Amino acid sequence: MKTLRTFAVLVAILAFLTVASALPQRSNSPTPRIAGGEEAADGQFPFQVALINEGLVYCGGTVVNRRWILTAAACITGKALSDVQLFVGSADRLSGGRNVTAERFVVHPDFDAQTYANDVALVRLAESLAFTGDQLQPIQLGTEFLETATDATVSGWGRFSISNNQLPTRLQFIRTNIIDSDECADQFEEPYRSRISDRTICTSNQANQGVCLGDAGGPLVLDGILIGVQSWSIPCGTGLPDVYERVSHHRAWILAITLL
Repeated sequence: MKTLRTFAVLVAILAFLTVASALPQRSNSPTPRIAGGEEAADGQFPFQVALINEGLVYCGGTVVNRRWILTAAACITGKALSDVQLFVGSADRLSGGRNVTAERFVVHPDFDAQTYANDVALVRLAESLAFTGDQLQPIQLGTEFLETATDATVSGWGRFSISNNQLPTRLQFIRTNIIDSDECADQFEEPYRSRISDRTICTSNQANQGVCLGDAGGPLVLDGILIGVQSWSIPCGTGLPDVYERVSHHRAWILAITLL
């Protein structure tokens, strides 16, 4: 377990999870990682969205249908519509794809900014997306309550590491395993332990792998189905689980808003 001093540092790190958008550093060249991941192929994650503020990716999201994007509530809380652009349609931020604008934000009514409970939100786009080819497609929402699973994926344009705030131009991903809530909670001290519940999904990664600053709101996918929305972590690749909101828990709310 971490010492109190170490945990205090981690608390400070966590506070910046969904708003990391500092200018790139001049030193510490990044390794090709999410942290610890690999580059996505064209069309591998056609549902992936990047949320952009002042030209920099600060969160991720997922295409639900032609007008709606699913993301984390913390990614849009306190932001004006004009603050956010959404990039869709390419695994490469500098080639292909396009930016679209938001028309409406819908934050889960029970979102708690202190505990990250119910950390999900929807963004209605100002125009309908055109689904063509394999570069831009929606994803199916999970219905099953999963306790454990192997070979899930999480993807994003977040930092390569906590010490280097340069962002990749190519979408990154890692393969990860879902662990049960009890095993997950046992790896945290308070106040994090009490945040783990049946509403959340935890993933256990290989050494030096995990989500990093800028990956919040992004998709956790298993067998082509969206099962989680990245909520919080002790970044990046520190060995502790990454925590997601469970899509099956929020599916009824998502459908009610998006009118699927």
